[in-house]
Amino acid sequence: MTRLIKLLTILIIVGITGCTDDPIPKPVGYFRIELPPDTFAITDFDCPYAFEKHAFTMVRKKRQDCWVDIHYPSLRAMIQITYKPIENDNLDTLLNDMHNLVFRHTVKADGIEEKQFFNDQTKTYGTLYKLHGDAATHTQFFITDSINHFLRGVVYFDAVPNEDSLKPVNQYMYDQAIRLMETVTWQD
Repeated sequence: MTRLIKLLTILIIVGITGCTDDPIPKPVGYFRIELPPDTFAITDFDCPYAFEKHAFTMVRKKRQDCWVDIHYPSLRAMIQITYKPIENDNLDTLLNDMHNLVFRHTVKADGIEEKQFFNDQTKTYGTLYKLHGDAATHTQFFITDSINHFLRGVVYFDAVPNEDSLKPVNQYMYDQAIRLMETVTWQD
């Protein structure tokens, strides 16, 4: 009988002290992403353009006509660069193609910001697009000298689009695109 009283006493104490707060579910968490420190170097490949790239990247020239992938392995990101020479007054066609490729993402994008870029000193002009929402890419840009060269860039991730979890990396890659645009020089 004393054993039963002890057991009941323990159950009553546990029952009284164990039910103080309602459980609260924890929000979904994401891994912390370490961004590499900013260290830059000039690209060195046989193309009619050059720019500063992050020193921790790997550059792979894909084709003879200077299409390039700049890989950021630690971020599982890539800037895909396509180069087209301006010939036979095809600048309007190149600009329309760029515009169509950007706005093809409006199906998933919540909005698109445009930032104009002008540098009369280096004769480079362009537009930087920042897409919001769960689009396949958040950053696209083009830069040109309006006479001979047209460069298009798109940032891609090896990840499922999720604006919340990729926000710091999206901003970092957006800043990388700005740096690339600001440092483009034409090799005539």
